[in-house]
Amino acid sequence: MSGLESLIPKKINKSTSQKKESVFWIEIDKIKTNPFQPRKEFNQKELKELADSIEKYGILQPLIVRKIEKDVPNGQKVEYQLIAGERRLRASKMIGLKEVPVIVKEISKENELPISLVENIQREDLNPLEKALAFKKLIEEFHLTQKEVAKMVGKSRESIANTLRLLILPEEIQKGIQRGEISEGHARALLSIPKEKQIDVYKETIKKKLPVRELEQKAESKKEKKEILNLKKLQDEIFQVFKINNFKIREKNNKIELTLNFNSEKELRNFLKEIKPS
Repeated sequence: MSGLESLIPKKINKSTSQKKESVFWIEIDKIKTNPFQPRKEFNQKELKELADSIEKYGILQPLIVRKIEKDVPNGQKVEYQLIAGERRLRASKMIGLKEVPVIVKEISKENELPISLVENIQREDLNPLEKALAFKKLIEEFHLTQKEVAKMVGKSRESIANTLRLLILPEEIQKGIQRGEISEGHARALLSIPKEKQIDVYKETIKKKLPVRELEQKAESKKEKKEILNLKKLQDEIFQVFKINNFKIREKNNKIELTLNFNSEKELRNFLKEIKPS
């Protein structure tokens, strides 16, 4: 096993002997936050609850860090960069802890991003937009396919694709997802609404507290209206080009079907004569 696969936790058979990783206590001031942390929003109420729990029971799961040695005038300075456990670190700072338990991983800088992202995604505590941004980073910065990302995080390729589509929504709606104003189900329904109507429907959803199912029905209704309007526009354009009324246009199996009707062979020949280049 090598590369990114070696960073992904595997299920271990309980009967197999396990090598325990050493836990060290490190001063909080020596731990630097992770610049690749995918989480952008930290709920202060939840952090306070976690801080209270840590104050009462201690940190039950060590943080994961990477050792960094820097050359300084008098020798070397040792720091630690956080790989996983930022909520625990923030909560520990809230109650004034001086040291926290950590597991020091020997992780190369190029592998730092994927292990951080995968660890956070697998915890299921990111909001949908943060997940989308994390998937995007894995794809763009490590040249991975959606299928490879899906395998890494234990999801289907379709799930990864659907989450990534949230990034094409208007910025206002993306911020609403981050704030928890709408769910991922609401966001996906908004994706099927014409882009020029998305903001208005989004605001209506929040104001009326529309459930996902009702929003999906509204999206379907708007989609049907848009298709009807598009077909009407096509009818007008066909008339302008051919100067005929004896045709039918409809959508069938995701294709546009145009049917021309002629009362006689002569009528057809006259039509061909009219459209034939001179």
